[in-house]
Amino acid sequence: PNGTLSAPTANAERTVWTATLTPTANANAPTNTIRVNLAGVTDDAGNTGTGSAISANYSVDTRTDSTGLTATITLADTALSAGETTTVT
Repeated sequence: PNGTLSAPTANAERTVWTATLTPTANANAPTNTIRVNLAGVTDDAGNTGTGSAISANYSVDTRTDSTGLTATITLADTALSAGETTTVT
């Protein structure tokens, strides 16, 4: 629900397949993975894969507004007199 994968394309040796992930617009999802069911994959010799492969976690944040955005501002000294300075983090 947080993106769409393009059809995979193979390198010249057909050992690496690449697909492009296009994230869904206006989505915010910190936990996502891509899973491949290897039982639906066959090699050039007709051997069927087994099990599945799963990607590492990735996040999607394509919000176009400020929803969910926050900032924390910290002052090293909150009681200043004229001419004094402080560090703002």
